[in-house]
Amino acid sequence: MELDELDPVTQLNIKSQLADARLGVAETLGWPLSGFASLATHLAFGSWLVTLGVLLGMYYLATIKYRKESSVLEDRYYQAAGLGKYHKAAEGEADA
Repeated sequence: MELDELDPVTQLNIKSQLADARLGVAETLGWPLSGFASLATHLAFGSWLVTLGVLLGMYYLATIKYRKESSVLEDRYYQAAGLGKYHKAAEGEADA
């Protein structure tokens, strides 16, 4: 079954799950890659402050694209499915 054959809400759900999986891979690989970059920085400059900045900055840069993509697709799915902040309370339900 092709993705185009599914209804739009299911398509968005699958796309959101794929984006979450890509984010998981980026987070898993982000720490070791930023660790190697910070180790190289420490060997080059000898400063722990710069090393810490490179460690955190590299992790942020390695994952920011995937965080944004995951957030946008999850928000689109919730909006299409009427979940989360897009949930409309039934007439008998009280507002929280």
